[in-house]
Amino acid sequence: MAIGTGNAETDDDFLFDCFVHHPAVEECTRIQSAGTILAGRTGSGKTAIIRFIETREDYATDLDPAEMSMSYVANSDALRFLNAIGADLDLLFQVLWKHVLCIEYIRLRWKVESEAKSVNVFERLVEKFNKDERKQRAINYLRDWEGKFWITMDQNIKEITEQVEKKLHAEFGAEIEKFKAGGQYDKRMSAERKSEIVIRARNIINADQLRELHGVIEMLAETARQDGVHRCFILIDKLDEKWVDESIRFKLIRSLISSLRTFRALENLKILVALRTDILERVVQETSDITFQREKFEDYFIQIIWSKRDLRGLVDRRMRVLFRRQYTGKDVEFDDVFTHNIKNKDPFDYILERTRMRPRDVISFINECFSVADGNYEVTPNLIYRAEAEYARKRRDALEQEWRSAFPTLGAMLKFITSARNVGMEWTDLIGKSELDELALNICAAGKVDFDPIFDICQSVIDDKPNARTNFLRSVLAILYRTGVIGLKIRAEDRFLYSHTDEPLISADILGEETRIRIHPMLHGAYRLSESDRSRGRSSNQA
Repeated sequence: MAIGTGNAETDDDFLFDCFVHHPAVEECTRIQSAGTILAGRTGSGKTAIIRFIETREDYATDLDPAEMSMSYVANSDALRFLNAIGADLDLLFQVLWKHVLCIEYIRLRWKVESEAKSVNVFERLVEKFNKDERKQRAINYLRDWEGKFWITMDQNIKEITEQVEKKLHAEFGAEIEKFKAGGQYDKRMSAERKSEIVIRARNIINADQLRELHGVIEMLAETARQDGVHRCFILIDKLDEKWVDESIRFKLIRSLISSLRTFRALENLKILVALRTDILERVVQETSDITFQREKFEDYFIQIIWSKRDLRGLVDRRMRVLFRRQYTGKDVEFDDVFTHNIKNKDPFDYILERTRMRPRDVISFINECFSVADGNYEVTPNLIYRAEAEYARKRRDALEQEWRSAFPTLGAMLKFITSARNVGMEWTDLIGKSELDELALNICAAGKVDFDPIFDICQSVIDDKPNARTNFLRSVLAILYRTGVIGLKIRAEDRFLYSHTDEPLISADILGEETRIRIHPMLHGAYRLSESDRSRGRSSNQA
């Protein structure tokens, strides 16, 4: 017995029959809406919305990053060399994305499925704009691709990359060969030489092609306004998977986000990019360019935030379908199976408290309850307690996996915050603990992993710099709050805040002696917190 998988890719038995029209769905399907980045934590419903739109819209296509041969870009010796010496490849990556999206729009709008149709579309565009001198550069750009609108994306990307590679090899062939031979040639180069190559490379990877593509987009937008054509959807998901080498993955995502604004000119096109919040965090971490800031893109984000009512509706709908299929024609809902309060608390409220208000969490917990019930007609409190232990363990493992790209040492921080086995604690309980020094020592001893934002602060603790331990604890608590591990009460008169229901980020600077901490109930079962610990947590919450 199960009410689905909680994973939209494998949830066909329930997803479409039980689809909940969350408010985010309307914004995703409304062409006029500025929202184009579907943001949420894993399990919040991003892929479900993408799949729903793909099945419901006549002109919708799903771009799979794994099929775009971006690995060809990552494996290019010339581009790896430039990346190693610090050259900015953002313009090239924007060219790749804008080209791909332009071609995909042309293919989708005109149903281009052959070379003949591709040439026909080009001739139609030329006929309409040939007398407009301002459009000549855009027409010339399309002329190079007139018979290729129908070929696969990987071929398009390879061809653009090869054009750039030829220019780079002509200019820096000797340096690229030395880099290719190994021996960390890029590390042995002088800063002056690197700077010289970066400047010269910038003239090769210039903005000319971007300007030509901008002209193509304007031309396509004008034809859409004149013709009043049907609406089109380009859907991009799976950016959190290993579709390209880590060395450029987050830079490519950044370039994609930067490219999306240009396509707002196409009034009949909606591009939707599903993006996990932890991936966005890593993109921001890796971006030293001040022109790329989260705040600049706020209007383009569609946040998926679930209410108790929506989640209850999702569960009841899935339970009705489950019992109709397997047992009875009658409507059986949550209250018919979960009939007993748990410590004077409604069972759905108890379950919801142990989630981060996401469909996957709720579905997972209820499925665990069904598993331990093993055919019983009712799910009693004792069965829920038993299910909670396994559910909490899986959520803990999923939490580390979800945030690994942004916070690779989250597991060590989890071990630290749960070491006392207390649900609730105060600043003074943590600042004096030897475990805080051990945490810093363990993180430093393991070496820096990727762009771990906590590593340098750990090093300052090891070096015994002034205020290092205070700043370290502040940073640890801010990360644990950000990832949903803990709730924070900043001052005694405040209430506890949680990132999934309140502010998603809290500045480390505002944390101090008055701060109180409470481990999220989702994790209580994973660490077998005793009743006395839970009582202490409630007391801290009420204080």
